[in-house]
Amino acid sequence: MVSAGQAAVGQLWPRAGEHACHAAGVHFHADPRGYFGRFTAGQMSFAQMRSARLADLIETFALGEVEEVGAAFEDAYEAAFAANVRLFDDVRPLLQAAGAAGIPVGLLTNSSSAYTELKLEITGLCGAFASVATRDSLGFGKPDARAFHHGCRLLASAPAQTIYVGDDIEIDALAASRAGLCAAWLAREPVDPPDAQRAREGGILVVSSLSQVPGLWAKDVR
Repeated sequence: MVSAGQAAVGQLWPRAGEHACHAAGVHFHADPRGYFGRFTAGQMSFAQMRSARLADLIETFALGEVEEVGAAFEDAYEAAFAANVRLFDDVRPLLQAAGAAGIPVGLLTNSSSAYTELKLEITGLCGAFASVATRDSLGFGKPDARAFHHGCRLLASAPAQTIYVGDDIEIDALAASRAGLCAAWLAREPVDPPDAQRAREGGILVVSSLSQVPGLWAKDVR
């Protein structure tokens, strides 16, 4: 998202300069005003969320007026986004291990259906999951417990018998645990001590790679 935002700003506002374009990409991804959270909660549509984030970006960096800026930004952003999406090396081995063990794997995401389909297509993962639930499925998403329970129903799996793996300690791990799932926090980078403490207090399993996940279902993770 940072690369795509940077590329889109550079294309629409070429005089902004490399440093400003990168900063704008970081800002767009960070979403400091929390518009994505409002979209997740069902308070905004996807189009409204993206429009608000773009308006915030233009205001913050004083980028100036561009004709039909919304459509132009989306076109530039989507092309750059598609060019920069990469699949982590541990994804396919996990899916293969789950398949060999007869364990269905579902995808639960706060992204829109359209962007989820795009990402699955780019990464070659179309059809790789037994179920796919997006924010559009219910009109809201994580951390609402109902989103996790919906994902479990699609897999015909009881929450207590479902391992949920996500890379955000609050929206993924702690929320999944509160919803009654066995939650694992995927922390690919070193964990800050306060977050490590939160994970311990919340009974959250911490893994640094998806290669560790098969070890969770191979034993009583509770």
